[in-house]
Amino acid sequence: MASAIDIASNALLLIGDEPINSFSDPGAGAKAAANLYPITKEMALSYHPWSFALKEQYLSRLTQQPDSLTNYKYAYQIPTDMIRLWLLMPDGIDYEMVGQFIYSNEEKLLARYVYDVPESLLPPHFVKALEYKLASEFAISVTEDENKSQMYDQKASQHLAQASNVDSQGYPQQAITDSPFVESRFGYSGFGTVRR
Repeated sequence: MASAIDIASNALLLIGDEPINSFSDPGAGAKAAANLYPITKEMALSYHPWSFALKEQYLSRLTQQPDSLTNYKYAYQIPTDMIRLWLLMPDGIDYEMVGQFIYSNEEKLLARYVYDVPESLLPPHFVKALEYKLASEFAISVTEDENKSQMYDQKASQHLAQASNVDSQGYPQQAITDSPFVESRFGYSGFGTVRR
């Protein structure tokens, strides 16, 4: 299981720099890692509803109500560890995010969101993509090599796409349902009978 230092060190090695033992080590590599690692990790986590980084939590309803001009009855506090909201339940509700609050007319809200998951829970396919993304970010500040930065940015994009594909394979497949649009387009009913 990789630590933040391991991941940052591997990214530094990719760009030809020395590995670090701590974010407070001397040198440009450690300085870049200390400043860029947290936000780059959060960005990478926000790209996809990663199964390993999803959390569900009932939101805390506040006693303070939204302004009457908003047409919402209730205000909820956004979780402090939330990076990106993916779903509010019950499905199909009307809501609005305003700063650190969610306004809604629902009396209870369950949020599914991406949170800043500890490195010990990151799977290898995500770690490799994050290392490439970090190498892209570190390359400019450490080596001043824009070509290296672009190369690792492309590798990061490819690995993030592969990682999201791998992660998505853990979800059950959705059943194909009959649809009048499909039937009218292709001329058959839901039982495989072709209409003449």
